[in-house]
Amino acid sequence: FARGREPRLREVELNGLINAAFVRSGAGAADAIQFKFDSGPSDAHITADPEQMEQVFINLFSNAREALKGSGTVTASVAASDEAVTIRVADNGPGVPRDALDKVFEPFYTTRDKGTGLGLAIVFNIIKKHYGEISVESKEGKGTVFTIILPRRI
Repeated sequence: FARGREPRLREVELNGLINAAFVRSGAGAADAIQFKFDSGPSDAHITADPEQMEQVFINLFSNAREALKGSGTVTASVAASDEAVTIRVADNGPGVPRDALDKVFEPFYTTRDKGTGLGLAIVFNIIKKHYGEISVESKEGKGTVFTIILPRRI
């Protein structure tokens, strides 16, 4: 399940993709979740599979929405250099317990009653297939930040 298909690469404009993924995740629609987006440079283009990248961000935004339980803020930012882009997705929710941080990308690991534990494993594998890196930081009671670094060209 978590492996998925190989990326179908083309040029992707990240700012529009991230905005669209937030809308598609359902966050902000019928709840009090605010979305703050520091889109960075207008030329934040990468070589990637747009469907897979959208899946990454929908997954991260959906997780943030669940953590926020209908009220809070999701913040996304994009920063670009000549070689790479760095994307951060943060929420001000309850955070991830310290003992769970090392396991969040493992298949079938979940802290939810109805979760499958595949969402972040899929995200991890998509990022790896794009020659990128993903990391997570969290402080209980303060929120969680996912940081993704992707090469501009594969």
